Amino acid sequence: MNDAAGIVVVAMLLFSGASMAQAPEGVPTRGPGAGLQSMGSDEIAPLLFEEKWTRAPQAQPMTQANLGNQNLTLHLYGDVEGIRKTYHPTEDYTYTGETRTNWALTVSDPKFLWDLTGSGKMMLRTRNSGYRFLHIVIKTADGRYFVSEEGSGESSSWMNVEYVLSDLHWRSLLMTDKPTNPSNKRAPDPKLVPIIPQAKASPDLSKVEEVGFSDLIPGGWIPSTSRVNAFALYGKKISR
Repeated sequence: MNDAAGIVVVAMLLFSGASMAQAPEGVPTRGPGAGLQSMGSDEIAPLLFEEKWTRAPQAQPMTQANLGNQNLTLHLYGDVEGIRKTYHPTEDYTYTGETRTNWALTVSDPKFLWDLTGSGKMMLRTRNSGYRFLHIVIKTADGRYFVSEEGSGESSSWMNVEYVLSDLHWRSLLMTDKPTNPSNKRAPDPKLVPIIPQAKASPDLSKVEEVGFSDLIPGGWIPSTSRVNAFALYGKKISR
């Protein structure tokens, strides 16, 4: 055996021995779910639900019956009467062009909260027009509301956009009428839901009560409206 052949044989033996060696302690082996104990940034968050609405006649305002997934509970805020579930031969979607004030739509699960930390994400399928940007709205387990600064803009066709919630920039969301000017003598209106983004915030994504969306402005009829054909949530369930 010449020197070159000897070097090749030694290299092959070393490679073979390394491939047979056991993985170091603490390093996950390959395979579905191997080494995964809790959801982190490297873990793929499982699908919690995808909502596509029902194939049913137009409804305005929307109702619980319009949810395709009846394990969820529908929540409407702001100008509830102006939030519509449309019906077309090939598709259903939300239409908010007739809202006269701000609005928001969310869903919750009566049995579970959601852990949306790490790789937890939300998908929005939208076709907005008239300078509408659809933002993610969440309510955390402590009763506070938040809205993302990021959002889905205009598009001439349906587009799916996924948002990793821990990567987003958040604002506190004012959901009750609380006049703050000392000279303002108007009493708070308990029926008014202003839905106004305020200071920057860092919501606790480990226990989320509701998820949904809003474009944070009144409707502008058909030329200026947000449309949501479907949305999906990825994360972990937490028993209530």
